[in-house]
Amino acid sequence: MASPVQTVIQHLSRAKAAFLKGETLRPLVCVAEALKIVLTTKLHSQDMAKVAGLLRENVQNLGKLEGVASRVSSPLGYQPGAERKLLALLLPVIKALHAETKRESMGAVRERKLKIDHAIIHGTKALQGGKVDEAQGYFREAVDLYVDEHAMFLIIADRLQAAGAFKESFEYLRGALALNPDERKACEMVVAASEKVANPDRGLTLLQKIAEKKGAGPHLHLALARLLVLKKQWPEAEGHARAAAQAKDDLLDAHKLLRRLTARAAKAAKAPAAPQAGPGLDSPVPSS
Repeated sequence: MASPVQTVIQHLSRAKAAFLKGETLRPLVCVAEALKIVLTTKLHSQDMAKVAGLLRENVQNLGKLEGVASRVSSPLGYQPGAERKLLALLLPVIKALHAETKRESMGAVRERKLKIDHAIIHGTKALQGGKVDEAQGYFREAVDLYVDEHAMFLIIADRLQAAGAFKESFEYLRGALALNPDERKACEMVVAASEKVANPDRGLTLLQKIAEKKGAGPHLHLALARLLVLKKQWPEAEGHARAAAQAKDDLLDAHKLLRRLTARAAKAAKAPAAPQAGPGLDSPVPSS
């Protein structure tokens, strides 16, 4: 564990490095942390001599920063014994710079969200004009700006499907399911898109990859069952329908599909087997 004097020196070394990088807030915070230790810990005179030199250098550096100089009424300097007064001078500057940084961050977030909104609006207008490729350009621009706007993927997919662009919607449904693998609406939209493009394998591949990476919930199982029905893979469809019904007792669609599939399987089991063709007139006589 570092001694108090070592910790002070570390703070002041970080302050100098941050100043040389052109930072403003970090050098201030590091110097303030060093001053707090000096004020709350009794340092030997020899150690204090080392610290005083570093403090003097760093405080002179702080005075050269525009963001600091404009907020203090007199030039900054360090005098041994005046650490409390210096800290009291620096703390309001740190607070003001923190608030300024936060305002800038919030402004950047608002600007990014506004750009996403504009991209989706322009993409929707392009869709209304039948310009699917142009719409895709705007929608991909929105996705490039994505940070935490989770609903965006479903919004875009929904607008594409409303415009009949089912094939293009898979791209955004993949994004929605990556965030929430059991998103009911996304699972239903994958099935709808697969039906519309007459390609159940497209949806199956997407959902199976999501299930492998994230696991499968009841809505994803149900979507897999429906796609497997389209492919007439009855036992596999029944397995997923049963998994969906067992996982979510009130998922009525899963129970209905399971009843249909089990009834079908029972009927197929009762159906008489096709008669085997016996030896015909031209069949060779078995050798004795």
